[in-house]
Amino acid sequence: MALALILCVPVDMQGQQATLSGRVSDQSGNPLVGVNIIVRGTVLGSATDDAGKYSISRISPGRHTITASMIGYEKVHRQVTLSAGEQRRLDLRLAESSVLTGEVIITAGKHAQSFEEIPVSISTLSGEEIEARGIETMENALRRISGVNITEDQVNIRGSSGYSRALGSRVLLLVDGASVLAGDAGEIKFDVVPMYAVERIEVVKGAGSALYGSSALGGVINIITREPRSRQTRVRLSSGFWDNPYHEKWKWWGDSPRFRNGIDLQHGNVHGPLSYLLSAGVRNDQSYRQNDDFKRLTLSGRAWYRFSADRNLTVAFNHSSNDRGNWVHWRDLRHALQPPLSADLTERILSHKTQATTTYRQTHGAGFASSLRLNTYRTSFETSSDTSDYSFRPSDKTQSTAWFTGLEWQGIGALSGSNLLTFGVDANYTAVDSRTYGVRTGWSGALYVQDEISLDSVWHISAGARFDLTSIDTLAADMQLNPRVGITHTPWEYGVLRASYGWGFRSPSIAERFATASAGGLITKPNPELEAERSTSYEFGFKQLLPYALSIDVAVFWNDYDNLVEPMIDPTDGRIQFRNITQARIQGYELALDGRPLGDWLRFSASYTYMYPQDMLAGSVLKYRPRHLLYLSGDLRYGDFNVGADFRHISRIENIDRELTIVIPNSEERVAMYVTDLRLSWTAGAAGLPLRLSLFVDNAFQYNYTEVVANIAAIRSYRLMLEMVL
Repeated sequence: MALALILCVPVDMQGQQATLSGRVSDQSGNPLVGVNIIVRGTVLGSATDDAGKYSISRISPGRHTITASMIGYEKVHRQVTLSAGEQRRLDLRLAESSVLTGEVIITAGKHAQSFEEIPVSISTLSGEEIEARGIETMENALRRISGVNITEDQVNIRGSSGYSRALGSRVLLLVDGASVLAGDAGEIKFDVVPMYAVERIEVVKGAGSALYGSSALGGVINIITREPRSRQTRVRLSSGFWDNPYHEKWKWWGDSPRFRNGIDLQHGNVHGPLSYLLSAGVRNDQSYRQNDDFKRLTLSGRAWYRFSADRNLTVAFNHSSNDRGNWVHWRDLRHALQPPLSADLTERILSHKTQATTTYRQTHGAGFASSLRLNTYRTSFETSSDTSDYSFRPSDKTQSTAWFTGLEWQGIGALSGSNLLTFGVDANYTAVDSRTYGVRTGWSGALYVQDEISLDSVWHISAGARFDLTSIDTLAADMQLNPRVGITHTPWEYGVLRASYGWGFRSPSIAERFATASAGGLITKPNPELEAERSTSYEFGFKQLLPYALSIDVAVFWNDYDNLVEPMIDPTDGRIQFRNITQARIQGYELALDGRPLGDWLRFSASYTYMYPQDMLAGSVLKYRPRHLLYLSGDLRYGDFNVGADFRHISRIENIDRELTIVIPNSEERVAMYVTDLRLSWTAGAAGLPLRLSLFVDNAFQYNYTEVVANIAAIRSYRLMLEMVL
């Protein structure tokens, strides 16, 4: 606390401060939008607007290094000497680079960093790539990121998560830094993410508990939304249908196809210090599986208000309402797209998710900046039926309403030109009213600090820790101190060696401790004695940027887990209960290659992840973890046309809950995944029209596979998408 009070006093009050402003352009003089301008050794920075202009105030008198960076352009460093009260203009020109430099990462250290300073593996996916692939849901976006696989609706980063049927997550999902994990089940609700407003997705792999606390045991996903720079209205229309299944006996519908369609609207504008972005979407999918259809409404809004160059306020709102069928698993392999005969085909799951976030940021001086964030997230769901009387089977009637409220204060202090300190306080409160989990409350509090030191231009060291204390109802509190240390070394230009070591932990969710529910013959029972999961994470990696916008990234990782929580079937009563596995270990390596050898004409990416997930207690492979992940992607552009393809291979799951074969027919049937998605788009550039027309064929070769037991994953489908900018 004393350190915080010291840093709250601006370190540059001696004398009047200077201001630096100017314009950034390319070699032809055209303005560059979104260039990052920073004053090295301080917390000061800015980004260019749609006219290429920037302005940075509160600069201490003296000599400073100014750095300008943008993806696809050479970094520019300028030395300037400013006097007290001076208002200096500094115009910059950036040259295009054959080496793809300039990417700025926010999530790894909770502030903007270049890749040379990040000691952990991180992958990104841009909004441009998401829209080019016609991706409309977050889970489908994550299926394109190296080291990540999705088991229907749960995220698995390097084998950390397995599958627990939507209860608990070892991956923390953030939208602009604010958590969107449900307060009751601790699970990720993908449909609340404002997909049409995404600027970039950042995925940090490995334990992130040292900065982000519980639920970051396996990694962190941060969805960064875009801020408009001028008036813009966008419309996206999509329509398509599911193809007939490969096996005629699986087709349960008539002659009319099963349709899927959607519409997204977005409007953004800038009025002086105020900018805003509003989005709305409606999606309707009849599904290829019986009683798996859904109707979804999404709304999102965000507004930015700049009181001054040093103070700004951000307000964000995300909402999703979903009405879907209650599909759980197949009847048998002969009826793989139909539920069991005992299933109630009128049963529906009605859910609502609403998140509201307010963030205030202030730059107090060249040496200190702070932010205060209030995040509220409400989730609710319930079942309904036209034919069933739940009074005869009350365990099948599920309902839960959960409130999650979090308050976080964070400070960033430049102790010297080569030393940056990040620290903060985080507090959360959860309230749950549920037929399934009971009436529960929980709270948590945390303190964290991380120091980053640049020994010289080629060595960077970071070290930090976070102390968490969590409690649910009258259960004993979980507490953990999680340290992390990392180092990067730049032995030559555009090449970075990295190494990191850290601890992680996760406190089990309310649902994992107290769930009592029944679905499709699967029944859960509570286990309030669950203990917190803990992990130790090691990683060594190397990244090299090369000409022709090529990049190579290699990583070796080793993660040890204690008290890992996994769903187990109790042989005495056949019920599912979450229990602690004494010890588990996941080792592996990852290779990633990206390139644009012909500029925008040809783009490609390839990644391969190998994992060996061990249950050390049982002497077997951990359940629901694949060993091999291979992702390939390519785009070829000619004039206004673009042709692209994505390929995903995930090896066959070696170990599942064998007891499921008693409840679910043919549940042992599973194969490796080989899925190819194709796309063709035309942009009306030559006609001068702001529109793009795209055709997508997903699972083009109609490959049948399962992501989870007794669930045929998406079969072949066709979609036509029209996007317009008004």
